[in-house]
Amino acid sequence: LQALGASTDEEVYDAVYNGKSLADIAQENGANAADVIALQSAQLIEQLDMRLASGSIGPDVHAALKAEVPEIVARSVFGL
Repeated sequence: LQALGASTDEEVYDAVYNGKSLADIAQENGANAADVIALQSAQLIEQLDMRLASGSIGPDVHAALKAEVPEIVARSVFGL
């Protein structure tokens, strides 16, 4: 919520339900879409790191997925 500049989950839910992207929400609230992308990317990479550490994915899969994270997150944030 903080990265989006939103005050409640409901505000975000309603905006997304009404067709706005996370980038739109951030912009409307004076936040930066790049910060949203950075935060979500870091969270996904942390999950990948945990999966690697637990052995549920191998190093090659980890590296391949990690390389794709920023683009996937950016497309999601901008609603592409």
